[in-house]
Parts: sequence; structure tokens; C-alpha cells
Amino acid sequence: MLSEKNSNEKRKVVVVQGRDIYEYRAFYQKFERAKYISHLDLYRAVQRTFQRADIPVWFTEGYNPHIYLTFPMPIFLGCEGVEESFDFRTTVDMEPEELMEKLNAAFPEGIRVTRMAAPVHKATEIARARYTLLVSSEGKTGEELRGLWEAFASSPEILAEKRTKKGMKTVDLKPMLFSSQAEAEGEALRLTLETACGIAENLSPVLLIDTFAAGNGFEADYRLIRRDGMYLENGEAFC
Repeated sequence: MLSEKNSNEKRKVVVVQGRDIYEYRAFYQKFERAKYISHLDLYRAVQRTFQRADIPVWFTEGYNPHIYLTFPMPIFLGCEGVEESFDFRTTVDMEPEELMEKLNAAFPEGIRVTRMAAPVHKATEIARARYTLLVSSEGKTGEELRGLWEAFASSPEILAEKRTKKGMKTVDLKPMLFSSQAEAEGEALRLTLETACGIAENLSPVLLIDTFAAGNGFEADYRLIRRDGMYLENGEAFC
């Protein structure tokens, strides 16, 4: 049986079969070569990091015990992350600063924990994400791309072919694009997007940009794809 006992700014305490277990949310950055680590490989890397760092993590009960480790809205391959997170539990009460130091000393290059906190929101509360992208295309200037994007983003609907569990389906992406800002940056286009990101609706910025490029007869060259943060429906940061 698991129940919540109390919480504070550092960690949350839950009770499992009469035993105190300490719950943490680690916020981390994923950048440079680490952006090419798939979610499954990242999951395994974090597990190995716990072992190398000698952190007394809690294992789930039952016939197949495994490390309690959850990632809200996992980041996709090739995308950098500024404010990603994962939840885990320990069997010993540890200071957040000590956990950060141990994890960062054992993590592979390109993954760094920036802060630790007690979980506040549930992953199911995530509704939005903010992305920064730098896109270019051979033969087009940043100003040309900006003009094309502004016409694309202001259109009444943005139809795209999206793969679903039932196969390919034509969907309108426009309701899932909440805001966009476009700036020419030399030969590239810098975009700041806020899109749907959650269990109910989730818009990949790559699908959006590929649809934009295909509709204008060119292929997008991605110089940067970065998720800057995730937010609740009311705009509050996920924490």
C-alpha cells in the first residue's frame, strides 16, 4: 500500500507498506551529442547512472521489480531539452544538492541535472510546450523563409498527414499551434513556437515544419530543435 505522508520543497515522502520512501523530481538539460540518444536508451542510461552514483533508489514491488523512474512527455530524438525532468524515489532521505552532485558526476556527456525538487504537478497536467528552431533551405534567405512562414502560420487551417494508431490521417495542425514568432537570422529562420503537448493532443514541431516546407516546395534543413519548457493549460510552468 502506498500513501502520501507529507511534502516540502526538497522532497516528498510516501509510505509503502509502512516504510518511508522519498520522492524527487530531477530537472535536466539534454544537449549536443546527447540529443541523439533515444528515449529508451536515455531510460537505460539513467538507470546505469543511479548504479554508478551508488544512489539507494527504490524498486517497485511485485513479480518484476524495477527502478521507479518516470519521464513526463519524453523528448524526441534529435531535440535538445532545456527543462526536461524525470521522477524517482530513494529509500534513504538525501539532500537534493548531494543527489545532483552524484548524478552529474556519473551522467554521460551532454546530460546535466540543473535542479531537484519535490514533484508538484502530474504529467497528465502538461498541455503546452515551447520550442526554438533554427531552419534553413538551400537557395532561400532567412527573410524569404520568414515571409513564407508568416503566410503559412496565418492561414485558416494547416492540413497535414499524421500517423495514428489506425494509420495515416489528415489532421488540421492550426488549433495545436498556439503562437509563433519568426525572425530572419542570416540565411536561416529562427522560430519560437508554443504548441500542444500532452496526453490528449501533441504536436511535433518537426511535423509542423515539414508541412510548411513541403507546402512551399523545399526541404527544411534543421540546424537546431530545442524544447525550452513544458507548461500547464493556464501557462504555468510544469514543476
